[in-house]
Amino acid sequence: MQENLNCPDSEIKSTEKSICSAIYFSGTGGTKRVAKAIESSLLNRNYQVNLIAIDQSASAIHSTDELEILKKSSTAILVFAVHAFDAPEPVYEWISQIKCNDLSTAVLSVSGGGEVWPNIGCREDIIKLLESHGFNVKYEKMLVMPCNWVFKIDDNLSMHLMNEMPNKVDKILDKFLSKIIRRTNHHKGWLARKITRLEKKTASRFAQSLNVSERCISCQWCVKHCPVNNIQLVKNRPVFSNKCVMCFRCVYGCKMGAIETKNFQVLKEGFDINALETRMKNKTLKPMNECCKGIMWSGVRKYLNDEDGY
Repeated sequence: MQENLNCPDSEIKSTEKSICSAIYFSGTGGTKRVAKAIESSLLNRNYQVNLIAIDQSASAIHSTDELEILKKSSTAILVFAVHAFDAPEPVYEWISQIKCNDLSTAVLSVSGGGEVWPNIGCREDIIKLLESHGFNVKYEKMLVMPCNWVFKIDDNLSMHLMNEMPNKVDKILDKFLSKIIRRTNHHKGWLARKITRLEKKTASRFAQSLNVSERCISCQWCVKHCPVNNIQLVKNRPVFSNKCVMCFRCVYGCKMGAIETKNFQVLKEGFDINALETRMKNKTLKPMNECCKGIMWSGVRKYLNDEDGY
């Protein structure tokens, strides 16, 4: 059932302790790390933080406590991993159920390639929806985290991104909370829109390409952690429905490596941020310019060199 939430404006709440609601959707953990860094930075600034994960079916995520705190928030920050050069569908579903009244909002997208085509328009449509539901979007920016899609990047570069992320978060919050307005004129363009429509249309079929090997021990990890409730256990085997959003959480997260696919978008080596940190612990990192070569990583170089106005 759709729920309308009327959020009072910041002037009414000016005498209260500042509350910031940080709302995020994360597939394989990178965006969750960003959200936790935002939470940590806000707590250090003496904010009360309302951390909301869009997860386990967007139609059922609205807890009473979260919504009551959102009503009292002076600011909101939406963070999402870029899917199909756009925001993931669960984010659209979440926003569609919320009504606010001039809530000052920042929108942060997280990608593996940075602010380059075709990512540059990834926030455009979600911002339009936010504004139509009463969110006053004052700030938008891209963050970069290790890529979990198609391209395996060097572990050294991944750690440079991990190490830099909290610094970028602090810079973003410095500006957003100081009421500095940053809006871009980035538009998706017809080709990127066509790619987005095609990829989102085929995303539901991605799960149908997944195979469950004999390594499966029926632990139900994938069932419990699917963000859109797309997996059920039938006769002790995971069965995939048609609601997949291609977050790759089940493929990369299965501890037995039992969910397999030949889809080129999935890294054959897998993707695990915790494992990355473990194997790189105490290692001296190669200089960024040595592990971030080539035109493909131009957006990442620009990001790490702080050339994009943080």
